Amino acid sequence: MKLKSILQRLAAGAAGVALLAAVEAALCVARSDTEPPGPLAPGNAGAPAELKQCGDCHMVFPSRMLPSRSWTAILSAMDNHFGEDADIPKKDLDAIRDFLTSHAADSPGGTVRERHYLGAILPDSTPLRITATPWWNQVHADFDFDGTKHSKVKSAANCLACHNNTRVQ
Repeated sequence: MKLKSILQRLAAGAAGVALLAAVEAALCVARSDTEPPGPLAPGNAGAPAELKQCGDCHMVFPSRMLPSRSWTAILSAMDNHFGEDADIPKKDLDAIRDFLTSHAADSPGGTVRERHYLGAILPDSTPLRITATPWWNQVHADFDFDGTKHSKVKSAANCLACHNNTRVQ
């Protein structure tokens, strides 16, 4: 009788763990997310054509990888955009800002997974780089980026060098 009771408790515990794992998987909030909250390519489905201008100098980053306040801050100083003058016509810049902020991870359309991704960013923090977010640093903690500066990768911000079927050597 005792053995049957122990086995029933073990089975109930295992079922509970399996249920918790299934719920986490269904909601995409697993504690060990290894992929970004949205695809890297195309990454911005439904984006206005004006957003392609960003790709003239760097990859177009997925809107869901930063909170809206970060996109607002980044786009507010295009005359000194990470050390470059990236002046864009106001009309185009407004369209880009509207899209990025309305599709940011903390936007009303953001998913549970995207909100989880931003969970470690303090409310009074405005990261200006995806590589400055806690999630990004956690996922890439074991990678040594020092060598990338002297390769075709160039920087940690070149996501598609690793997160693509065609890897840069």
